[in-house]
Amino acid sequence: MTIQFSLSLLKPQIQTPLDITLRAVTHQIEVQKYTLVSAHTDHVILKNNEEKLMKLTVYKNRLQISAVGAGQVIMAQNISQLTVFDRTTYLELEVVNCQGQKASGLLYLKKGGNRV
Repeated sequence: MTIQFSLSLLKPQIQTPLDITLRAVTHQIEVQKYTLVSAHTDHVILKNNEEKLMKLTVYKNRLQISAVGAGQVIMAQNISQLTVFDRTTYLELEVVNCQGQKASGLLYLKKGGNRV
């Protein structure tokens, strides 16, 4: 008797909770020292340390940071909506995943010039 199985069937079935995913995203943005250029209801314009303008937005169910004429960094998948609240000294980000779950987190960024 022989027992066979496929490693591809051993996929993890546990998905990281949405609030932990969002906290990881905000932490990563803060650690990389992006500066805030402008906040809008559904996206945020940032500037990286090379002075390149970047956009934090949801595109094709992915929360991503993208640059004009460059690639993108996918920060989280399975996200259907991003709502941004500008609270003057910080941003409150609310995300909704494709299953309708909501999570919110705070993003503290230094403000940069060239508002867009």
